[in-house]
Amino acid sequence: MTDFFLYGSIEFPLFSVFGYTISLIEFLGTSSGLVCVYLASRNHILTWPIGIFNSICFFFLFFQIQLYSDMLLQIYFFGSSIYGWYVWRKRTGAYIKIQSLGKTKNVVLVFVILCGTYSLGETTSRLPLWFPQVFVKPPEFLYWDAFTTVASIIANFLLAQRKLESWFLWVFVDVVCITIYSLKEIPFVTLEYIVFLLIAFYGCYHWYKEYKLHSNGNQLSN
Repeated sequence: MTDFFLYGSIEFPLFSVFGYTISLIEFLGTSSGLVCVYLASRNHILTWPIGIFNSICFFFLFFQIQLYSDMLLQIYFFGSSIYGWYVWRKRTGAYIKIQSLGKTKNVVLVFVILCGTYSLGETTSRLPLWFPQVFVKPPEFLYWDAFTTVASIIANFLLAQRKLESWFLWVFVDVVCITIYSLKEIPFVTLEYIVFLLIAFYGCYHWYKEYKLHSNGNQLSN
């Protein structure tokens, strides 16, 4: 148990790059995240067990740098990875066309994200009061951190539903994460999210292109 807390600490160095010391847990979390996204793009089932490992690493990393909303998000990712692993083993291969939520549902989506961000921000701000022995320091970037958590959960759900808006939401999430992580001086994780942002831009382009193709096809058939 002592070894676990030692190796899992952000103070445990692995190597240095340009004067920045990368901890073991930051390296494991970042590298497993990149592998996970790559395998997902290749439609490989191993994306899910690696995703489970990734969420465990980031849970302890975010706890140590007081990003409590991001820490709680890893619990969701842990559960969704188990669910995804199960579904992919049982999938039927049925193809679902990419669809858009539409203007009305998009307005509702923005409202839900704003309400969820405020509620989670208020909740995490009280964690040091409720559990002072566990959460010794107050959370940082309170509402921005809460936004990335709420928006990530919704984006992940929309992605599973093959909704076009999922990738646009991921772009916003990645931009905010890049800003937060750079300010928290964890450049390895920041670099990872820059890669995620590029993937999100590609997802926006690719999904929108396919969405328009199916929309035009439906109009011609009608």
